[in-house]
Amino acid sequence: MNWLWLLWPRGERRLAAIYVVLVLFSLALLWSVTEPLVGPYAEMQVDVPKGIFWRQLIWASFSWLLVCLVSRLPLRYVENTAWPAYLVVAALLVMVLALAPEVGGARRWLVIGPFRLQPSEFAKIALVIVLAAWLSRRLGDRSHIAATLGSLGLTLLLAVLVLREPDLGTSLVFLGIWLGVIFWFGISGLLLVTALSAAISAVVMFYSEGVLEQPWPWGLYILLVIAALYAVRLSMSASVLVLVCNIAAGLGIPLVWARLQAYQQERILTFFDPGRDAMGTGYQALQSKVAIGSGGLFGTQYLQGTQKGLAFLPERHTDFIFSVAGEELGLLGAGIILGLFLLLVLRAVDLAAQARRPFGSLLAIGVASYFCFHVVVNVSITTGLLPVTGLPLPLISYGGSNLLVSSLMVALLLNLSAHRYDD
Repeated sequence: MNWLWLLWPRGERRLAAIYVVLVLFSLALLWSVTEPLVGPYAEMQVDVPKGIFWRQLIWASFSWLLVCLVSRLPLRYVENTAWPAYLVVAALLVMVLALAPEVGGARRWLVIGPFRLQPSEFAKIALVIVLAAWLSRRLGDRSHIAATLGSLGLTLLLAVLVLREPDLGTSLVFLGIWLGVIFWFGISGLLLVTALSAAISAVVMFYSEGVLEQPWPWGLYILLVIAALYAVRLSMSASVLVLVCNIAAGLGIPLVWARLQAYQQERILTFFDPGRDAMGTGYQALQSKVAIGSGGLFGTQYLQGTQKGLAFLPERHTDFIFSVAGEELGLLGAGIILGLFLLLVLRAVDLAAQARRPFGSLLAIGVASYFCFHVVVNVSITTGLLPVTGLPLPLISYGGSNLLVSSLMVALLLNLSAHRYDD
C-alpha cells in the first residue's frame, strides 16, 4: 500500500486543502445547476444536462492526478519546458485561427475526436513559465528596459492571437499576468504611473465620446494631468513621456472601438446603461445581480435557487456560476469561496518572497496574478462592476481546459512550497 502516497501531492497541505475544497464547491454547484427545482416549480425542465457534472468530475479526477505528478517534478524541469511550451501554444493558437470550426462567430476550440481543446487556456500557463524564465535570467542587467520590452513582446504575441479568435476577456488575462510579474521584477515607478494614467485617459475618453458624446471630460482630465506633472516637478523628458502617452491612449480609443465586434461594443455600452437593452445584451448582468441579491446573507438554500432553476440566469454553469453560489449559498457561502481564493493568492505571494531562486519567485507571482485577475474580473462581471465578457471562475466554472490549467497553476505552487529553499 506504499503507492498510496503518490495520490497526495507534495508541498503544503493547506494549499492542497484549499484546492480540494474549491473543486468540491465546483462539483456541488454544477450538480445544483443540473438538478430540477422541487416544490411549486417541480414541473420546470432543466436545460443544463447532468452530463455536465459527470464530465467535470472526470476532468477533476484527471487534474488531481496531474497535480500529484507536477508537484513532484524538479523545478528545473519546469523551467526547461518554458520555451518549448510557449512555441507549442503559439503554434496551436495559429492552428485555431486557420482550422478550428466557427462556433457563435468565434474560433476557439480544436476538436480532437470526442474532446475539445481550448489552446488559449494552456497559453496562460505557458506565459507564466516563459515570463519567469525570461526575466529571471535578466535580473542582473543594469537596465530593465530591454527585459521589460522583451517580456511585453512575448505577452502581446499570445494576446493578439487570442484577440483574433475573437476572445477579448482571455486576451486581457495575458496582460494581467504580465503586469503582476513585471511589477515584481522591478518596473520603474515612472513606467507604472505612465501606464496607469494612460489607462485612465482611455477610460475617460471612452466615457466622454461613447456615453456622454461630449469631449470636454477628457480635455479636463488632460489639463489635470498637466497640472499634476507641474506640481510634482518631474524632469522635462519624463513629463513629456507621461503627457504623450496619456494623449495617445485617449486618441487611440476611437480606433480600438472601431476594431471591436458589434456585440462587444454593445456589451460595453450596456454596462454604462443596463436598461438600454434589458432583454438583450443587458439581460445577463441584470439577472446575475437579481440572483446574487435574492440570496441575502444565508442564501435560498442549496438546490433551491429560482433564478438558476427557472433558467432566468444564462451561462449559469460557466461564466456566471458565482451568481448561483450567491443565490443558493448567500453572502456567507460566496464569501467563503472568495476567502479561499484570497488565501491561495496570499500564499502564492508569500512563496514568491521566500523562494531563493528568481525563477521560482517570478513563477509564484505569475500564478498569483492569474488567479487574482480571473477572480476579480469574473466576480466584478457577475456583480455588475465590469462589462460582460467571457471569463470563467477558475476551479469553479465548468470547463475541462480551464480546470486543467488552473490545477496546473496550483501544482506549481505546491512544487514551489516543497522546493522553495532549493538553490
